[in-house]
Amino acid sequence: MSQPSSIGPFPAAAPKPAVASAAAGQAQLEYLRSFQYIFENPNWIMNLVWAFLCQLAGGVIPVLPGLVFMGYQFEVVEGLHLESGRRYPDFDLNRFMDYLTRGIWPFLVTLIVAMVLAPFFAGIGLVLVFGSIAIGASGGQDAGPFLIVIGLVLTTAVMMGLGALASILVTPMIIRAGLSQDFAAAFDFGWAKDFMAKMWMETLLSMLFLLFSALGLAIVTCGAALIVLGPIMPFASSHFYYQLYSIYLSRGGTPIPLKPRVPAASPGYAPPQY
Repeated sequence: MSQPSSIGPFPAAAPKPAVASAAAGQAQLEYLRSFQYIFENPNWIMNLVWAFLCQLAGGVIPVLPGLVFMGYQFEVVEGLHLESGRRYPDFDLNRFMDYLTRGIWPFLVTLIVAMVLAPFFAGIGLVLVFGSIAIGASGGQDAGPFLIVIGLVLTTAVMMGLGALASILVTPMIIRAGLSQDFAAAFDFGWAKDFMAKMWMETLLSMLFLLFSALGLAIVTCGAALIVLGPIMPFASSHFYYQLYSIYLSRGGTPIPLKPRVPAASPGYAPPQY
């Protein structure tokens, strides 16, 4: 499924560079690029087919297909980083276990952060909902329903704001886990704090762009676009991870140590083609 690479094979057991110089030069987000780049790979159709099949399998087999494709997503992020955004690697079913292993770490990070934040968010939500009902009840039959609606709208806005905050908090941890392929490294809070300080606005904007672009297309096409967007959105998300990391590096951020490209103990291993 892969096309021959014009970049020659990576040297055996040679560590990957921590930073690609061109990748560190990006200054701002390129929103449409997160979709355009997908179709520049000659094998883009098959890559999207594999994304669709993983999502389809996820409806039958819980978690596992999602882990596999999440691992591939970070192969894409790393490939874009090393290739300065020029090309991403094809999905290769022969690397199923590699993808699965790589996808476990960002998944676990997301799960743990969600478990920590969920009680806090649920508590705030319940307080706001019951507060809205109590205020509505005090308004009587005339003003009560109106006050309840206003309260629920404000509750929704607050919960969306908390969701955005959670995304800003977890994004650097996911990126670090996926690129370093190390669970413990994701909880380097000093690095995460530095990333958030430099990139909180771009993280929020990228999340909102993905959300509203998918929502807008779904509304315009009466939901039909979701069939196509399902496989495309993970690729767009991967490109935003790449962009966020590249901009972070351009602002003096600390590079994430990457694992060696070719394991020394696997002489028959063929590196993924870009």
